[in-house]
Amino acid sequence: MSTTTPAVLARIESEFESLSPRLKEAARFVLSKPKEIALYSMRTAAERASVHPTSMLRLAREMGFDGYDAFRDEFRDWLNRSKGDTWSGRAHNVQTMAKSSPKYALFESVFRQEVANLQSMLDETLYKQLNIAADRIRAARKVYILGQRSLYPVAFYTAYVCKMFMPNVILMNGLGGTFADELRNIGRGDVLIALSYQPYTVSSIKGVEFAISCGAKVIAITDSVVSPIAKKNQTNLIVPNESPTLFHTILPGLATAQALTALLLADASDETMAEIRRSENQLDAFGVYSR
Repeated sequence: MSTTTPAVLARIESEFESLSPRLKEAARFVLSKPKEIALYSMRTAAERASVHPTSMLRLAREMGFDGYDAFRDEFRDWLNRSKGDTWSGRAHNVQTMAKSSPKYALFESVFRQEVANLQSMLDETLYKQLNIAADRIRAARKVYILGQRSLYPVAFYTAYVCKMFMPNVILMNGLGGTFADELRNIGRGDVLIALSYQPYTVSSIKGVEFAISCGAKVIAITDSVVSPIAKKNQTNLIVPNESPTLFHTILPGLATAQALTALLLADASDETMAEIRRSENQLDAFGVYSR
């Protein structure tokens, strides 16, 4: 078994013959599709393996794990480690795929991967964490939103939507080198929503650590449980970001932001609804949109 694959696969292979017929079916799927174990929930993985979800759980326990989440985390950690590639390498992979097969295959792989990423997010754990995040945002004095480089569009979108009904939102731009200045007054009662994928930006890591040191709560939208911005006792929203293109996809992060803002609106107070109307009237006064 290659060292570039999860160590648990070697154990599955060595114990395969001793497994029950049902567990063998689950094991075959795991051995052939280890990446999908990292991406999908237990229920989705079981459906794709054509077995009952309890078979996936029993296989995880047979391999020495307390539950399926711990089993999947091993595959997620492996997938995270395997992301340590270069942009030039990823660009080379795109060219290789385009040369070795019809370009439609490249087009198809991009969209199929996005679908797989989004399907894997239909998970009870993520849903629970999103609700915790929404509760913390509602209770916050100020909400800071931080996304650097390729994740800035997600941060901008989140801030843009939230500012329609939450005047206490602050989008961190770092214009003129003022990144540190923008966090100067963060403290207890505040929330920092931070986004970062591997390779993690140093400023994002420092921003999260500073916010926690000041007593603020952090909501991290990131790609791994071992991400440097995924801190204990904080709210961590772990999303997939696999893509065959140059950069890791931001679509799951954007979908997470959309779900979060939807949850915030679902239980909106009368005051919040009035704030939305005020925002709407103000934009109309400027003739921002053609109606």
